[in-house]
Amino acid sequence: MFDLKQYINEITNIVGLDGVLTDNKKQYETDWRNRYNNPCLAVIFPSTIEQISAILKLSSTHKVGIVPQGGNTSLCGASVPNDSGSPQIILNLRRLDKIINIDINNQSITVEAGCTLDKVIEYAKTNGLYFPLCIASSGSCQIGGNIATNAGGIHVIRYGMMQNLVLGLEVCLPDGSIVNQLQSLRKNNTFFDLKQLFIGSEGTLGVITKATLKLYQQPESYFTAMCGVNDLSTACLLLNSLNKYYNLCAFEIINPLTQEIHNKHFHPMGVTASWVILFEIETNSEFSLEDLVNKLGEFAINLDNLILASNENERQNLWHVRENIPLAEKMEGVAVKHDISLPISNIGDFIKTNESNILKHFPDAQIIIFGHLGDGNLHYNIQFKNIDYNKLQNIESMINNIVYTDVYKYNGSFSAEHGVGVLKKDWLSKYYDSRSYQLALSLKKLLDPNNILNPKKVF
Repeated sequence: MFDLKQYINEITNIVGLDGVLTDNKKQYETDWRNRYNNPCLAVIFPSTIEQISAILKLSSTHKVGIVPQGGNTSLCGASVPNDSGSPQIILNLRRLDKIINIDINNQSITVEAGCTLDKVIEYAKTNGLYFPLCIASSGSCQIGGNIATNAGGIHVIRYGMMQNLVLGLEVCLPDGSIVNQLQSLRKNNTFFDLKQLFIGSEGTLGVITKATLKLYQQPESYFTAMCGVNDLSTACLLLNSLNKYYNLCAFEIINPLTQEIHNKHFHPMGVTASWVILFEIETNSEFSLEDLVNKLGEFAINLDNLILASNENERQNLWHVRENIPLAEKMEGVAVKHDISLPISNIGDFIKTNESNILKHFPDAQIIIFGHLGDGNLHYNIQFKNIDYNKLQNIESMINNIVYTDVYKYNGSFSAEHGVGVLKKDWLSKYYDSRSYQLALSLKKLLDPNNILNPKKVF
């Protein structure tokens, strides 16, 4: 018989009174999008890996579910309790926020999992180095969560996903044992690269406690521009050309409806076209603006419909446009949201096919498209005027089925960078290769036989 009072007392003995929250927990129990809100027994704030190990051992014995939580910025319900009715606690890692070491010569940094992304970026910068992960929630998201969700962002085109930026990990397993894979090596071919098991696992296999991350030389400067093209074929040709001749680090697209919604709620973006492109390249003293403008001219880009950032303030203003799009979309109304990826060469055909299929069933739908064309990741959202959230939920599954059927027809994925969590786990079992799914489930059962880590997430 589970004794809640005894369990909480034992947890308190591990982390202290100030490390246990049993009242006023709502902000931790509610997800970023206010879609999931389920109660937990307590929110626990450990400050050492030894405390985490003890909590996991205790919870495994009592079969209490543990929800690892960083900044709670998950967009698919992965960082809050589920509605299973079984006892669960939230393991919030915000107190594990130390910078352990930075190695200038090795260009690496070792940090605790609770460090915010901004903290890591700024610490690297003060030491003349650069951590390139760039996502909108950088002030609140934490490194452990970034790794557990294999975060992406706008710089994937040049630096890759989070899995490309991790050199080593320390992880606490569900039985409380500690796996030390905290190397800082770029070459290490000693059998399996076990850390990759935990990158993108969304807290279902282990609790990430420390990480060694790859750093780079700080770019000398950036050149950022916004322009318009008539079609996606031209956008793809421009992407390939910029990739060939420059150190392209971001290439975003925005469709007309998204432009309209942004301009309605914020200052007009200044460029109007069938597809607006926001791109950024890393530059040095050899960069020639004249050569770049000539290159843009080769793609029939209207130079009167072009914004070139001439200083850092103007650069930030252009990126504010991109960052404001999700806010404008939210102000416009509710939407069925999709974080999809496709081979870049298939994106145009997918959009043409799927728009037709969506409008065939939902003629009043509005399709909002923006995102990272440079790595094939679109934020592809279906919105309706004058509809509330409850009505939208009634048709959400049908819309998802139409979108994801076409995504897989064109060899894509229903989750590019946001993960699976609760929101998409039914689609994982439907679209993920069945043998791969069973293999992943076998790993879960092997490492977490009592199913205490993020129960009913992903699987």
